[in-house]
Amino acid sequence: MRTLTRSLATILLAGIAYAAAGQDNFILEKDYEISRKAKKGYLGNVEKKENGSFDMIYILPSGARKIKTEIYHFDKDCNQLGVERDEMEIERARTKWSWFTYKGEFYLTNTLSASVNLTGQLVFRKKLVTATWSWWTGHYVRNVKMLDKVKPKNESGRAYRFLGGAYEIERDSSVLVLAMGATDKNKYGEANKYDLLKCNNECDIKVMQQLTFPYAVMPVFSQPLVDDQSREIENDDQPRDWVVIMAPTKMYSTKDTRAENPEDFYYLRISPEGEVKENFAFKAPAAGLRILQAYQKDGAVVMYGMSTGKEGKFIEQSLGNQMVPTTSASAEEKAAGNTDGSKSFGGFAAMGNTLGGKDDVGLTQDQIDDVLDEKKYTHFAFMRVEGGKLAWGNLTEMDEVNDKAVAAEGMKKPLKFDGNKFEVNNMQFVKDGSMLLSIQDFKRVKKDNKKIYKGMYLMHFTSTGQLVHNYTVNVEQRSKKGFFNNSPLTADMYPATSFVYEAENGTLKWVMHIVKAIDKDTYSSSNYFSGTTTTTTTYSPLYSIEYGSIDLKAAKASDFKTLGEDEKRKFYLYENHNTLYAGSVIYFFSETTRGDKMLISRLTL
Repeated sequence: MRTLTRSLATILLAGIAYAAAGQDNFILEKDYEISRKAKKGYLGNVEKKENGSFDMIYILPSGARKIKTEIYHFDKDCNQLGVERDEMEIERARTKWSWFTYKGEFYLTNTLSASVNLTGQLVFRKKLVTATWSWWTGHYVRNVKMLDKVKPKNESGRAYRFLGGAYEIERDSSVLVLAMGATDKNKYGEANKYDLLKCNNECDIKVMQQLTFPYAVMPVFSQPLVDDQSREIENDDQPRDWVVIMAPTKMYSTKDTRAENPEDFYYLRISPEGEVKENFAFKAPAAGLRILQAYQKDGAVVMYGMSTGKEGKFIEQSLGNQMVPTTSASAEEKAAGNTDGSKSFGGFAAMGNTLGGKDDVGLTQDQIDDVLDEKKYTHFAFMRVEGGKLAWGNLTEMDEVNDKAVAAEGMKKPLKFDGNKFEVNNMQFVKDGSMLLSIQDFKRVKKDNKKIYKGMYLMHFTSTGQLVHNYTVNVEQRSKKGFFNNSPLTADMYPATSFVYEAENGTLKWVMHIVKAIDKDTYSSSNYFSGTTTTTTTYSPLYSIEYGSIDLKAAKASDFKTLGEDEKRKFYLYENHNTLYAGSVIYFFSETTRGDKMLISRLTL
């Protein structure tokens, strides 16, 4: 049954538009109440219509066969046109909306992860995933139980050696792995010969392809592709191709298998089904290359990262011998699997698990990044793969980053970038094909090893990876208002996220999602059998918008302003689906911490 109402009685609250004091005249904001039913559900998506209007689609707590929705209709000026209430079959909703990933109240998945043991051999570990749907967030809450380990063997009956390079395909309950097969002559395997393995959740292993290289190599990058849809559709629901970069290694080579040039890398692109779609050699712009991401755009793949200036050195000599994870389990899964009830670090039970081979001793990407973040980098690196080959690869010196720095309006001088301790939090493409890299630096607090985030840099590179300008702004997150509890966390412990939107005249709106407050939630749960009650307190960051403008032609950046009056009215961005880019305008969607009101902010480009 579907109903659409338009009277003043059913429009919950007429939006209040205002031009805030000190705000630009191209900002429009209106707030509305949300129904009690919608408050108990979640914002599923915001969809743009052809005439400039848009819909906010709320999914309400529903049954097993049908879902209930409330769709709030708005025109381009944020005026509410009505509320449409509907009920439809689950399968019809899944067909209609690709973002609706509901598979039932809960489901069980038998899958597995790949890891290394203490002797460097490949092991698979079965895991049972229990996923419970939350109508409050629109996501599954996953509980992972790590089970038995299985040591795979090749045709000769010997164990595989694993240097890292694995990709879990949750959709298929399988995992892809690159590993070296031991032989009668070499029980550790040979680093110029790898097997591409596919293992299902019953631990049935299939050799998809045997890869032979002219010299010893090791994986130095192993990630699924990122694309423009990655923020909306997760890799679990739509697995992308897997990109692996192999680099020459001195450590795992012999005199006969050692490469002459440390820059002679290999590029592998592998489908989720295990098909090697691309396999070719290329000359890397530097040997000490730390690749951060592979982004697929317009039929090509752009890879970016940093490099060191140590020429003639193999990658493990300049960056370290471990660049990719030696476990496909996440940090949370690894921690859960290594817990046996013993709370004390280094206790006898924990030691026994490790020595007995029960624990996952593989390194996660976070652990590896903590080490690589401390390195001193001399260059930014860009590469473009197209047509089955490396189209180009370029380096930009870190000194040039400061030479071409631009201070935002109101700053006495631009921030200085030292090439140490920073994170790339976004990469975007401008219409002319040039690229924008958003970077924030940080410092570590030795006491608890927490990161404190500081300045933000937006680096503009040409379509061939050459630096044009570096726009800098000082982000003082600690000084933001809105903290209403004694949280042990502060805003500057969370990185700001940077987005750029391009206007028709070529100017850019530089938008930051920045933490303005810390929300405190306390949950109590009772155990029916023991009669005990457990109270859990969690702290979550709440984000708002700050924005500025960039004129690429004039190489100027404005100062940053807070969007609207969020400091006074306590509206914070929805966790998901908080932005709608509609060409000439951007809409931002916020709510109160109680979830009883929404705020729509329109920023005209």
